[in-house]
Amino acid sequence: MTKFLQSWRKRLREVANAAPAPDPRAEATRRGADSPPIDAPAAASPVVGAHDLLCVQEVSVADFFVGELFQRKFHAPPPDFPLHYVSFYRAAASDIRVIGYVHYSQFEDSYLCGGLVIDDRLYRQMPAPHREAIRRDGGIAEHLLRESFARLAHAAAIWGYVGDTRAERVDTRVGFRRTEHPYVMVCWMRELSDADKRARMSRVVALGPF
Repeated sequence: MTKFLQSWRKRLREVANAAPAPDPRAEATRRGADSPPIDAPAAASPVVGAHDLLCVQEVSVADFFVGELFQRKFHAPPPDFPLHYVSFYRAAASDIRVIGYVHYSQFEDSYLCGGLVIDDRLYRQMPAPHREAIRRDGGIAEHLLRESFARLAHAAAIWGYVGDTRAERVDTRVGFRRTEHPYVMVCWMRELSDADKRARMSRVVALGPF
């Protein structure tokens, strides 16, 4: 992780937000006094998109990075088995924070996707140009899923168990599709016969919620 952070910080020192920082008093009023704004860089180059602000990395231990966030959202500790992908947000050249997490567990030659969580508090503290750049590229969750999917391109499929309409919209944008099961969605990563897809679907449904 040290090598990754050093190289990323070096690259990102060249890319930051040229727009003036928002008025802290106005931002605090909008969000509430208990959510201080993140100071925007005083002088820098314009932000191009989410890739300038977010970086997704696989980590070996989730609790170290997202324990508090996961507990706040799900009232439980994060999974203690692979795979863990964390989204890091560069608030400033030397200020890198965790803003998202998603978990994958291997099932046969595919993966079960779950535990997606985004730090909405940190998102609300971002300077407006940062929020706009990320929103323009689909949002934090979409960026996290797309990046982690790219690392799992060798899989036959990625499965999701979805019961939230907003989450389903994001999942659909990254390639998930509905199945005959009301909560199970799938993103096929390779060409498979219809019979093979049905057989795989049956085995996943038999697992229950994941």
